[in-house]
Amino acid sequence: MHQLLMFWKAACAVLVLLAFAGPAAADDAYPSRPIRMMVGFGAGGPTDVTFRKLADLASKRLGQPIVVVNKPGAGATLAPSTMAKLDKPDGYTIAAATAGLLRVPYMQKVDWDPLQDFTWIAGLGGYTFVLAVRSDSSIRTVADFVKQAKADPGKVSVGTAGAGTTMHLLTEAFGGMLGAPLTHVGYKSSSENAMALLGGQTTATVDAIGSLLPHVEAGKLRVLMSFDEKPAAWMPNVPTATSLGYDLAYPAPYGIVAPKGVPGSIVAKLNAAFKSAIDDPEYAKLLEQLRQTYWYKGPGEYAKWASEFYVSERTLVERAKLLRQP
Repeated sequence: MHQLLMFWKAACAVLVLLAFAGPAAADDAYPSRPIRMMVGFGAGGPTDVTFRKLADLASKRLGQPIVVVNKPGAGATLAPSTMAKLDKPDGYTIAAATAGLLRVPYMQKVDWDPLQDFTWIAGLGGYTFVLAVRSDSSIRTVADFVKQAKADPGKVSVGTAGAGTTMHLLTEAFGGMLGAPLTHVGYKSSSENAMALLGGQTTATVDAIGSLLPHVEAGKLRVLMSFDEKPAAWMPNVPTATSLGYDLAYPAPYGIVAPKGVPGSIVAKLNAAFKSAIDDPEYAKLLEQLRQTYWYKGPGEYAKWASEFYVSERTLVERAKLLRQP
């Protein structure tokens, strides 16, 4: 009996040790299989291209492939919100996070919380948004755009890469400042949006410059204005909205999030992998090509930024008159 009791105690001790060692061992082995990255934009646009490059570079550090899954919709929040509700916090599913994640809850009722339902992994970069028209358009300046918008209220159409996106809000906010309604047309992707403008289906577009740059360089589109805080060195002749008297400077960072509760050791590995990705010369080259900006924040700093940005987003939604009713 005594020997049996001793054996039982020893067995229990081993089970306790395994219980505590199991998660740590699993964390140490991470990642042991491919990782999914959910991207809330259609294939081919600058966001998709950017995150595919980030996935490729980060996977080299992690030793496992990162597979991009496009899931556009709901202002680019369908991908991260679906992940937050359905996927385990084990680091094997992550998602691209853009400003819409901290904005859409102000615009429509959602069954997720932008701050409580995510683990904020890393801030990675930012966009430059612009207002552009076709090169053969009679609209040659912002003043021309304003004149036409006021002459034909509601008839000036502005295409973007989707309802609820930053581009949509900038369009509505700008129209509100003009005192002349603009007709917003949301497309499924930036490439579809650009094609619509080139085909004459819309009057203008508000989009990331990276989406429009090939058409600008080909002489098919004309950039009228940017929404940067300061004029970009590579667009010295393009005024900012602020310089023209419109209080509409808008930084739009992007990064990586995961479901709530990812272990700290896994967060650290993911953050290190993506930090190495944005420090890679290949990524620097892509930033130059897409005219995006380098913007890094570690997990704690990124979560703090998200909390502060979430508060400030309400102002832009209100200015765009898109604040949902209680």
